[in-house]
Amino acid sequence: MKSLRVAAGKWKGKEIPAPEEISGHLNFTNSLIKKSIFDLIDSKLEGWGFSPEESLFCDFFAGSGQISAEAYSRDYFRILVYELDQKRFSSLLSLFKGLKNITLFRKDATKHSLKWEVGEEKVCIFYLDPPYTYWSVTPDRMRQMIDSLFNHCKSLGKPCIILSQIPEQQKTGKIWEGLPFRERQYGSHIIVELTIE
Repeated sequence: MKSLRVAAGKWKGKEIPAPEEISGHLNFTNSLIKKSIFDLIDSKLEGWGFSPEESLFCDFFAGSGQISAEAYSRDYFRILVYELDQKRFSSLLSLFKGLKNITLFRKDATKHSLKWEVGEEKVCIFYLDPPYTYWSVTPDRMRQMIDSLFNHCKSLGKPCIILSQIPEQQKTGKIWEGLPFRERQYGSHIIVELTIE
């Protein structure tokens, strides 16, 4: 089985097994997108005068857990990890066993994205990387999740970022319509960013 590696921080070089296919789909974030995501977040945090040690990182649709592992490796204050598939969730339990600042949820993120308590973090970062069919087959479901996160972020009174990476063939117009989002192109993928200050 192919392995993924943590790119930076205290776990740099750590191998993470790639997840098995689900319904014929194998989706994990490539190294270019992963680097771009954390470069973007680092830039925002620096501009706000905060650090990962003061920030919540929420990884919805975690899959292999490699994005959560990057967040842990980079010393984020608190990390929330969501994965519905049982086999992938079991792998995540093994990967993050004994780490006190990581909380795992075996939940459908589109229905349970706000089922956690606000803590002492000063910044919130929410990362969405659902199966690609969620954008094309169930766009209303994703829009509802994004709306709830956006409204929650506005109510927190602290800086927040909502990020999602999607393949360019998935159009974002209707899903993100009316929200102050921006798109960044990276090869065949797009990173969509919503920032609330």
